[in-house]
Amino acid sequence: MSKRFSTLDTTRLLFEHPKILFRLIERMDRNEARYIRESDLVAEVMDYTRSLGRADRERVRLALNTDNLFRGGLIIDIIKAEGERRLVLQDALINLMRACNASLYQELTDARLRGHLVTLRDVRNRLETSSFSDTDPDYTELRDDLNERVSQLIGLLRQNVLRMQTISAQLADLSGDASRAPEKYLEFRQNLFEQIVTLYERHIKPTLVFLNPDTRLPDGSNLFETLEAMVRLLESHDDHSLADQLFRSSISLNALYKPIQAVAQEVEHFLRKTRRGMAQYNAMEHFYGKLRTLKDDTETLSLRRKWLEGGDFARGTGFLVGLRAQQRPKHYAFGESSSYYQLLFSELDLRLSDLRRKAEVPMLEEVAGSGRESRIDVQRINQLYRWLETLELRPTADLVRELHGRLDGFIPGYRFPDLLAALNRLVNGPPEGLQVITTNRFRTLEQAPEGEQFVYRKRRLETDRTESKQEPDHA
Repeated sequence: MSKRFSTLDTTRLLFEHPKILFRLIERMDRNEARYIRESDLVAEVMDYTRSLGRADRERVRLALNTDNLFRGGLIIDIIKAEGERRLVLQDALINLMRACNASLYQELTDARLRGHLVTLRDVRNRLETSSFSDTDPDYTELRDDLNERVSQLIGLLRQNVLRMQTISAQLADLSGDASRAPEKYLEFRQNLFEQIVTLYERHIKPTLVFLNPDTRLPDGSNLFETLEAMVRLLESHDDHSLADQLFRSSISLNALYKPIQAVAQEVEHFLRKTRRGMAQYNAMEHFYGKLRTLKDDTETLSLRRKWLEGGDFARGTGFLVGLRAQQRPKHYAFGESSSYYQLLFSELDLRLSDLRRKAEVPMLEEVAGSGRESRIDVQRINQLYRWLETLELRPTADLVRELHGRLDGFIPGYRFPDLLAALNRLVNGPPEGLQVITTNRFRTLEQAPEGEQFVYRKRRLETDRTESKQEPDHA
């Protein structure tokens, strides 16, 4: 009697050595078949186990023997055709292996999508004549069937989205020879165009049409119209729990449209690339693939592998060295509070007021740094002081930067000494109802195109609370 493994032990060995089934499923998809040849299984097992130790080699070969897989239920049928044995694997096993490897996800074709839509239409038609009673087994079975089919559709579409999001690596593989053979670029581009157009027309575009709520189909309602009809039926018969669940499922399906649309735009953009652009694209994908490999090493059961071990990668590429010394780019985002918008509109009002008063801006005489004259300096300061008396100011957290923004671009020949003069005037004689608070924090201003820098102590312009606290004498 030959050695046997239980279904659990056989499955455990399959997932300890997943590359065998990965290669077989990939070959099955490439041949567009629903079976694997027994000869291919034997060849893959023999080739894979050559590098294993004797004990592991014997265990894997015994576990992946055709008879053991058939007795364990992992092979559900053996077909003899054309002088060979064809093995039909358990769908659950194939789907689980696909879930472990995103590259094995199958793109949904138009025929498969329409098959799911026809099934949901059939469920809707059966639901219209249903009793909607929990005591009716036909209704409970129909409800379970509806939940299963909707969940299965969402799962397939999510897998399809993950598969399409890895299309960058697939495009890089298709265009790998673009930079190596420039003399054959035109022929290569034509072949590449045909392959990508097939991918777009057969997989991406049908999914976009299927998930578009505005699609009009000649043979009936689209996906979302079918789901909405079932939701209305369930609500009208007081089955609000299932109606809410189906409504949330339709929202989840609708959310899958945008990522697939982004993939379609990426494919269209890739087709417009030149040979140099393809070479750059492939280089980025090459290094991105290396980073993904380092990331995958952290997704193991070891709790110690939490960080990317990218030291060798950084030293080998060179373009990441010194990256940590660079400042992170600062983003600009609008706030959500009402005070933020009040501050924004107040700033706009002040700038518009400055523009309206542009005719009153003093024409300060230009002064070179090495040829200063006291008469000209006094005249500039007096003109500046007269203009400051009419300048409208509001409380601000940084008076120096506020003054710099108001003077720069409005005062001809503006220089940092003018800012110092204006600041000194406001510190000694602040506007009515306001006071200047000096802090111990330092900031830096830079003026282009000279590139001059001004290090200053931060000052705040606040409402004078001492005056506001004084009450008028009514005696």
